[in-house]
Amino acid sequence: MIAHLFFALTASELGLSPTILALIVFSSIVFIVGFAKSSRENEYKKLMDSFIQRKEDSV
Repeated sequence: MIAHLFFALTASELGLSPTILALIVFSSIVFIVGFAKSSRENEYKKLMDSFIQRKEDSV
C-alpha cells in the first residue's frame, strides 16, 4: 500500500474508512481550488482598478 510508505500507521489502524478518506481528499481539493479562485479574484491590482474606475465614473 502506498500510504504505508508515508505513515507509520495505516488508514484502517487509524480508524479511517474509505468513505472518510474520500471525504477528506474531496474537501481538501475543494478548499485548494476555492482558495486559488478567491485569491485570483481579490488581487490588489484588480481592486485598485475598480476603485479608480468608480472614482472616474462619479466625476
